[in-house]
Amino acid sequence: MTEAITPLISTIIPTYRRPALLRRAISSAVEQQGVDVQVCVFDNCSDDETEDVVNTMAQAHVQIKYHCHPRNIGAGANFDFGMRGIDTPFFSILSDDDFLLPGFYQHALASLAEHPEAMFWVGETLCVDELGTIWDARVDRWSREGLFNPPEGIMAMMHGRAPTWTGIVFRRELLDRIGFLDQETLGPSDLDFMLRAASQPFVLSKFPSAVYLLNTESFSATQPLSAFWPGWQKMFLNVQANEALDENTRSAVLNALHEDAQRMLFRRGANALVGGRYDFAREAAQALQVYYRMPVRSLILRILASICERVPTLQQLYAVTYRRWERHLVASRVHLQARFGHLVQKPS
Repeated sequence: MTEAITPLISTIIPTYRRPALLRRAISSAVEQQGVDVQVCVFDNCSDDETEDVVNTMAQAHVQIKYHCHPRNIGAGANFDFGMRGIDTPFFSILSDDDFLLPGFYQHALASLAEHPEAMFWVGETLCVDELGTIWDARVDRWSREGLFNPPEGIMAMMHGRAPTWTGIVFRRELLDRIGFLDQETLGPSDLDFMLRAASQPFVLSKFPSAVYLLNTESFSATQPLSAFWPGWQKMFLNVQANEALDENTRSAVLNALHEDAQRMLFRRGANALVGGRYDFAREAAQALQVYYRMPVRSLILRILASICERVPTLQQLYAVTYRRWERHLVASRVHLQARFGHLVQKPS
């Protein structure tokens, strides 16, 4: 009789109507070497071939578990549901269109064994588009690797350097300390979770660990301003209420987050014009004016929205110019493609 294996780590995979990509995500988790893994798939009532895909894979991998909600409970609630059922000492969170790289779990757990005080381990997550082009690798911009004690760790996450949780292994104990996802933070609930987590010690390494797909059709890429801006405001309140941070640190974090929010609103507003989302651009302009008293940036977005909406040829010219600027930005990070390009794979 085969002795039952007690898994050490859970891979939490919420999913909705992406069976082909889900297959890749599951495979990347069950194929992690040197550690006993259980893969927990939470289907948000896809009502397609998702269940068949998971059940077929489970015949070859007994560590795969499947739960299907009787109705769609929303993406954020599905992530939260999965996290609340974790019954292993460690876990990671994997979206169905992303995948893990070889050696991730083994490398992370070895490092956490060396640092029992660390509540999680951060690896390098590659942000990649559908063509396999690497746009960013946030951890690569960190000044050093190793153990980070608060408040150093949370300050290092400011200004676009907060690591994507796809390439992170957490201790289950962390949830007892900081709680679960805050549903009121909406779109940026993952960023809010990471900021609360960073009030604890953690270890960071530039070891390539996961790939995050920049999907232009995803909800996060097409959501209205109301789906994330109120969430940012709730995130500010959570920082103010975080008693694990001293008053000076809370103030410094808030100042940095507000600077990031100003850039984010303007950038998303400018990007929305490429796809003809003029109302979004105007709402972003309104937020810049009302919350940050930035009349110049607000006026720029309003004027661009008005011109692009009235003159389609100018909107097309704007879109071409904006995409050209994006290509220039990606070209400036060509070193990432040279170093990590061999690790990126496209969906089959």
